[in-house]
Amino acid sequence: MTELWPRLGLAPATVAYRKLEGGPAQMARAARTKHSQMTYAATGGRRMGETGVRELTDSLRTIAEDFGYPHDAEAADLVRFDRVAAEAIHRSMNITAVEASTRGVWSFLAIVAMPDITQWRFPNRNIERWIATDLTRHMFSRLWWQATTFVVVTDAGNDYSLLRSLSESDLNQITERRSIAGITPLARSIARVSIGLDSGDSRRAVFREAVPRLRRLMAFVDFATLSDDQLDDRVRAVFGAASSSVHRHG
Repeated sequence: MTELWPRLGLAPATVAYRKLEGGPAQMARAARTKHSQMTYAATGGRRMGETGVRELTDSLRTIAEDFGYPHDAEAADLVRFDRVAAEAIHRSMNITAVEASTRGVWSFLAIVAMPDITQWRFPNRNIERWIATDLTRHMFSRLWWQATTFVVVTDAGNDYSLLRSLSESDLNQITERRSIAGITPLARSIARVSIGLDSGDSRRAVFREAVPRLRRLMAFVDFATLSDDQLDDRVRAVFGAASSSVHRHG
């Protein structure tokens, strides 16, 4: 049965966010598995109680410790944490896309259950990382959606190797453009093709040139109807043209 996770509405989330103080160690002491104003969806699954919330938070704190938590960490370590945490969240949270689209679920996790992890990962206190006004930028929702978009389900289980192969820049180029990320086969095709690009500044430039080209092409091509091979051919052609343009003008 799918799970229904605690939700925290915008008003109580904002109040709770403003009360948070200190660094990760202090916020860990303030973390809770419930909130007096949390709610659940009325129907559609099994309510996740305190035990389930605690299991997720314990798992993510253990993962974070491998990358330097609660101390300051290098940017590369934080990105590596994201990849491992995305898989853990996706495996642990048996939720539907509808539940994952509910902003209050993610606000609860960031502000109530794991404010210490949120503060450690994003110490600049950008409110979008805490209160889920933008699901592509929130501390935890972005990780679940990344894993959901790029996981490949096989007979042996979930394969997250495609997600692991993408840089932070690649992910941002794909997932923060909803017209592209909303077509999962297309997003996966872009990921497969982009793996073969050169690394460094040239790779980023080609990506920036290719994505707008793909968005323009979407007005004429229904990518959702194409097979993986057809998608890869189309995307490879667009990236090839983008690469030629970048090197011609570079």
